Amino acid sequence: MIFYDAHLHCRGNEAGGFFVGLEGVPVVAGTLDNRQVLALHRPEERYLGFHYVAAGELQEKFSHRLLKYHPRREKYSPAEVEASIRLNRPAAVMLDTLNEPYWQPGDYWRIARAFPEILFIFAHSGGYLIQDFIKICHFQPNIYIDFALTHTMLACYGRRPEGLPYIDEAIVYSLHAPFRRRGLLSSDTPFFDQAGVVEYYRNLDALDLLNENFITCFTQVMEKLQECH
Repeated sequence: MIFYDAHLHCRGNEAGGFFVGLEGVPVVAGTLDNRQVLALHRPEERYLGFHYVAAGELQEKFSHRLLKYHPRREKYSPAEVEASIRLNRPAAVMLDTLNEPYWQPGDYWRIARAFPEILFIFAHSGGYLIQDFIKICHFQPNIYIDFALTHTMLACYGRRPEGLPYIDEAIVYSLHAPFRRRGLLSSDTPFFDQAGVVEYYRNLDALDLLNENFITCFTQVMEKLQECH
């Protein structure tokens, strides 16, 4: 079964994907750091690496044009992230949206609106606030959304009685909504079982759609990288 994974912290069984570095503390065994991610950045194999921006790097200008910001882990403010993006003008930004109490959904939306030429991937689809992020994606065309962790930890995930049904409903809605072409299969491996995530979307008859979406997203990122040179 061929699939693409847009949220990887290590290599899995995917046919291509987006690698994301993890830096700082705590150090998580089995995950990739920035040096390893850049070594695995191989567009010819449909693998792209996103440089993890630590809080101490916010004023740095990077040669690598794919950046990942993690407000929940690094505790930087929306204004600091916006300033870093303005300094670097990357081709694409992956932005962690999971349950950060000091950021509101409107903060993420404001950043994406400020840079319409940049492609954004909203990782984790806002967690408990998934409905707000669905609305944002509906109105903001430069955003892709992934459901990593949200589907495995918060949703019923097909069998979890402690899950929240509205999370599953929001994911299913997103797979049929006008912005359905901007949803991405994302496992967050090795934190979660990649095969289980693939099976979840196969059972929703969404695997073909999500594969097509990844190819479209990958192609758009590559075009924007070319524009940066």
